[in-house]
Amino acid sequence: MYNLEKDTYICDTCSFEAKWDASNDVHGELWGCEECGDTFCSKCFIDRFGQDAYMKMAQESDKIYCPVCWGKHKQEF
Repeated sequence: MYNLEKDTYICDTCSFEAKWDASNDVHGELWGCEECGDTFCSKCFIDRFGQDAYMKMAQESDKIYCPVCWGKHKQEF
């Protein structure tokens, strides 16, 4: 989700808020799901599926998926 007043994005899962290109030691980076449009942080994805799945999604899939959409497509990879 985008916060127009602050020019920041908010993780739709945990509500972590930051500038788009910012990185955080706990939450990592913010991403936009190319399937549903949700915003999510690296931490939320890794907490649900693990570091290996995060790297697979980022490096081997042709799209960036939020945790919900990755759950639907992970068997394809």
